[in-house]
Amino acid sequence: MSDAADIDRFVKDPSILVELCREVIDQLDESSDDAAIAEQEAQLRAIAKAVEQLEKSHVTVPDPLRAEKTRLAASLAMHTDAKQALSQLADEFQDILADLRNRLGQNAAPAQIETKPRGKRSKLPKTHRQVLRDHIVRALKKLGGKASASDVIEEIGLQMKGKLLPGDLALRRDGKTIAWQNNACWERLKMRQDGILRDDSPSGIWELVKEHQ
Repeated sequence: MSDAADIDRFVKDPSILVELCREVIDQLDESSDDAAIAEQEAQLRAIAKAVEQLEKSHVTVPDPLRAEKTRLAASLAMHTDAKQALSQLADEFQDILADLRNRLGQNAAPAQIETKPRGKRSKLPKTHRQVLRDHIVRALKKLGGKASASDVIEEIGLQMKGKLLPGDLALRRDGKTIAWQNNACWERLKMRQDGILRDDSPSGIWELVKEHQ
């Protein structure tokens, strides 16, 4: 979250915030090139197959080959995160736009009315991000240090049963995603940046770094 000085700067000149958003989107978009992803996926499959064949033949796998396999897996994980982040940003910006129109007194389109603009539900109490972070760590420890995203979310749901707040249970604009699950995915990205979760895990896998297991 931005500190008071940043917020004051954005209030005085909102265009700075708009430009910052554009820069973030551009950087994320550079990390989600479909052609590059397809090429790297093909390379990873070929290298993984070569490593598997060597291991089955009881032949020592060259360190550079293992290193390249790890590098490609980490790069693909970053691509997946970038696409997820762009998708989540699009959802968030739709909510923000609906809220802005509501504050300006502009009439919302029928579809916007049916999906409940964020302005009416954003004030509902929701679980703090640190609590979600603690539950992510706890869930992963119970699951052996790493697990699929769906298994982690399911375990967190069990841990938080009866503790979820009204804002946690609101549906996102897609009408399918529950708010707390979306927020947990956002927190997972921050945990990777903070070095709590590994950033080279295979796509769809959440994994604690050794120091936090």
